[in-house]
Amino acid sequence: MRDPSDQRLGAGCDPDFMASVHNVLETEVLNPHCSATSIAHLFTIDRRTLSRRLNAHGTAYRQVANTVRFEIARRLLAEPGMTIAQVAAMLRFSEPSAFTRAFQRWSGGQTPSAWRAQHRKGVPTASRT
Repeated sequence: MRDPSDQRLGAGCDPDFMASVHNVLETEVLNPHCSATSIAHLFTIDRRTLSRRLNAHGTAYRQVANTVRFEIARRLLAEPGMTIAQVAAMLRFSEPSAFTRAFQRWSGGQTPSAWRAQHRKGVPTASRT
């Protein structure tokens, strides 16, 4: 039997549901109390319902949250005035080395410093032609 709450906010494989989760995470992921439970609460659904819906899209809360954190990290690293330590702190990492390890996982092995060197705002590089 279907969960009646699946009728709320884009049940099943509705792409609007994924966009909504992504948009909510864009603002909430930097909140120290952000969790799957708190995000589900914002959608007025149970955490397990959120997990089922994300699973129907072939993903999980942690994957979506990490995707959003990676996007935010890249935006922050593109800012020339921000240090890697500041980016790590904004993303709530315990220390810059923990952020570096996560960034390498997210980027397929590239360090934040290397990514920044390739993507500086307003600084053309050979690889950006």
